[in-house]
Amino acid sequence: MTLAEAQALFHAAMTDGELPPGAVEACFVGTSRLSAQDRIAIHADMWFARQVEALRTEFPALSACLGEQRFARLCRGYLRAHPSDHHDIGRLGRHLPDFLRRHPAGERSDLGDLAELEWTRSEVFFESKAEAIGRKALSTLRPDEFARARLRFVPALRLLSLAHPAHEAWLGAVRGGGGGKAPARTELAVWRAGHEVFHAPLDRNEALALRAALGGAALLDVCARFAAVDEPVTAGFVALASWIDEGWVAAVERPGLG
Repeated sequence: MTLAEAQALFHAAMTDGELPPGAVEACFVGTSRLSAQDRIAIHADMWFARQVEALRTEFPALSACLGEQRFARLCRGYLRAHPSDHHDIGRLGRHLPDFLRRHPAGERSDLGDLAELEWTRSEVFFESKAEAIGRKALSTLRPDEFARARLRFVPALRLLSLAHPAHEAWLGAVRGGGGGKAPARTELAVWRAGHEVFHAPLDRNEALALRAALGGAALLDVCARFAAVDEPVTAGFVALASWIDEGWVAAVERPGLG
């Protein structure tokens, strides 16, 4: 057996892969106290425990909702479907939100969205730092420039469109209670300020405006997303001011200079 074949066999044994009968004993050595299979099982249990702990670190609210045993069962099913394939164990949970949507844990249909919120919070925490602008950057635009100017946002900002109010499930888990949340279309902004991550729900019009701005739309188009509300000019100004005040905007790009 080649080294590559032995490594593949060891990986399969560690990750609950299918093995031919006697394959482990034929490749690995046991002792008078422990068979080769038992020795491999010790390593496999340790590796599984390490992965569960890594996932629990990334998804504390999800873990709190499920409890220790149910979370471990979820992890076992998830790791069978998505075994570790990256040198950074911090990337292990990137498929968990979609996995939970395909394989709900019990009767709670909202846990996939909760997992997506937690994963996004983790991503935002590790995003690169960028300086934010103040309101003065907008006030320096001439009227003819304002309509065509574009906003450039800091990397540590995300906009999530979810089927459930995941922020409510997150808060319930953090406070040690709360059950599943009924479906309700929810738009959440997730961002980092300093060393702390925040998230907050946005109303539909502000979410549409922010999504357009993140996609590179000009400010005239961004502000047009408030056309259906009372006093759209005021609503647009309040939204733009709040984005700047929260530290989401890294630059205002004047037309012809972006």
